[in-house]
Amino acid sequence: MPIERRSGDISEAERLNVDALTASYERDDAEVSRAQRFIELVSTFFGSPAYFVFAVVFIVAWVSINLVGVRLGWPYVDEPPFFLLQGILSANALLLTIAVLIRQSRMAQLAAHRAHLDLQINLLTEQKVTRLIQMLRDDGSPHGAPGSHGREAELATAADPQALLNAIKERSE
Repeated sequence: MPIERRSGDISEAERLNVDALTASYERDDAEVSRAQRFIELVSTFFGSPAYFVFAVVFIVAWVSINLVGVRLGWPYVDEPPFFLLQGILSANALLLTIAVLIRQSRMAQLAAHRAHLDLQINLLTEQKVTRLIQMLRDDGSPHGAPGSHGREAELATAADPQALLNAIKERSE
């Protein structure tokens, strides 16, 4: 049974990775324009259970007021089949669709950058493991082969995820 660790029990390397990811997310958020931020806020609200309840209550109230109100002597605001309500709902659906597509487009772009980063890290890991295997095969130890100190330094150098992410962004733009 694996031992469960708290977030304070992470290693220095894990903490550095979490810090790099957090900084990357914060930079991505800082690059978002006010219009984009507003659209994402709107799409988040309209995708909430509260908005669903509001929409149902609004539609039921609209239909009820128009059907019951006529029986009470009020004039119709929107006669059945409720063309005004259909227009309001259609405009709402169009605007929500556009807002969701805008948000999904940005999320897809971020996901693509992160997938490229993941691929680069995996490729670097594979290259370093291959190099280590070659060094061990050369003379049985990583310390004895001529020029192996440069190879050891290369293996000891950790990949810089932020530098890789920046390079990926520059090439994709």
